[in-house]
Amino acid sequence: MTPVWNADDPAHAKARRMLEHDLIAWFVTTASDGSPRSVPVWFFWQDDRMLVVSEPDTLKVAAVRRGAPVLMHLQAGGPYGDDVVILRGRAEISPSPSADWLAANREAYVAKYGEAIDDYGMPLDDIAAKFSTLIVFTPERVQAW
Repeated sequence: MTPVWNADDPAHAKARRMLEHDLIAWFVTTASDGSPRSVPVWFFWQDDRMLVVSEPDTLKVAAVRRGAPVLMHLQAGGPYGDDVVILRGRAEISPSPSADWLAANREAYVAKYGEAIDDYGMPLDDIAAKFSTLIVFTPERVQAW
């Protein structure tokens, strides 16, 4: 199996930095009728996986449960939208509620999303209750430039 990350590729190094710091990713999958579906999500990069907390009854959770393909991409950064990261891979629903993961990673999550949480107007514990499903996305292929 070909490794996902090329340590000698500067675009891959930049992509990994973006995964650690960017706030928004686009979660792309298909609806049950096969139509494309793309939604912005908060995500946390940990152990070479993207973790997304979600409300349990969303279309993205339904898509993951039925095994639909998933693609994640970051906002195009750089002065001309030329910092691009597109990840193809597999997603699964964690058997543990997102509150468990958030409790174990609270400090790091708040360091990344503290201002966004304040702007959202809901304490993290309430977010964990509302967004109780944890999606775990494991990249299998990366495109970056």
